[in-house]
Amino acid sequence: MADEPKKIPNIRTFKTDAEVFMKEKKISQLDIARGAYSAGKDVLRTAPAERFNYKIIIFAGLAVLIVGLAAFFAFRLFFPATRAPAGPVEKPTANFLPVDGTKEIIFSEANPGALTSALLEERGKNLRFGTVVYFPVKILKNTGEEKSLEVFDLTRSLGWQAPSEFLDNTLDFNLLAIYGQNSRDIAVILKIKNFPSTLASLFNWERTIWQDFKPFLQAEDIKNIPQFAFADDLIKNNDARVLKNNPPAGGDKIILGYVIFNKQYVIISTSRDALAIILDRLIALPPR
Repeated sequence: MADEPKKIPNIRTFKTDAEVFMKEKKISQLDIARGAYSAGKDVLRTAPAERFNYKIIIFAGLAVLIVGLAAFFAFRLFFPATRAPAGPVEKPTANFLPVDGTKEIIFSEANPGALTSALLEERGKNLRFGTVVYFPVKILKNTGEEKSLEVFDLTRSLGWQAPSEFLDNTLDFNLLAIYGQNSRDIAVILKIKNFPSTLASLFNWERTIWQDFKPFLQAEDIKNIPQFAFADDLIKNNDARVLKNNPPAGGDKIILGYVIFNKQYVIISTSRDALAIILDRLIALPPR
């Protein structure tokens, strides 16, 4: 009897195992695919989050800080901050009218008479007719500080006995030298606050004002001062008061006068010509 051919055994593979498994469990390939997809989602959902690297943030922050500090110090090196001046800054004295020259006068607080001497020296200069020179005045304090002269300093330094009501109504002033055709005069312009009060105090000052301006008057006029009296006048269409004499031979002589321009500026000078020159300039270009 011929031998029967041997039956080749079935080779076990992953596929055959899977088929046997599906047959025993009675599931299909679709069920297997669905399960694999669900398992994959769970893996993604439960995967541990990647740890955040804080060292990168710290190093980046330090780098930005270093660069910022370097830029700041470089800016301060090339563009230093402007320092505020120590102490209050003085407001410069306003110039009330156009002038032909400016000459600063500085005198010591310990020697107030030096201001009168300086004004007399300036008045004695031989300048052309119609010249007006403005004198910004500073006082050297005993502390070594220079300070712009204020109205009360001016009256004290020149020895004026002006009524207190007049000084209380005065805001600022200009000292001037006027070089006229027949005279050289010292003049002062004072900015005022209240016209009626100032006018009343000027009337009161008329009795003694010549004594305050005595250093700038002629010796002969001082000797004959009882012959002089204040009278009304009109200068450049502005009401004025002038100190004049009435000699028997005529020819009235004026040695002092004042006028209030635009109810804001009192002008006092040692001649009528000086008052006229100042008024001409104020009318042509009134102060702001």
